Amino acid sequence: MFLLRLLLIFGVSLLVFAPITGYIAYNYGRSFWRWFGLGLVLPFVSVFIALFMAMRDRWAEEEAQQRQMPPKA
Repeated sequence: MFLLRLLLIFGVSLLVFAPITGYIAYNYGRSFWRWFGLGLVLPFVSVFIALFMAMRDRWAEEEAQQRQMPPKA
């Protein structure tokens, strides 16, 4: 019975975390299917990896915008 519950929890986590990971990656210009596959292999960790990648891209964009702005006098 314990094994059945464990398999059910793991199966549900695959169905939830893999598409979320793919969606986050797709919104930031990365391959949905590649990140979906990563979500299937690492269901819990992949969401945090995708969020970190998205935040890193956003920080890089903000930094690039600040470099383009002329200095204030």
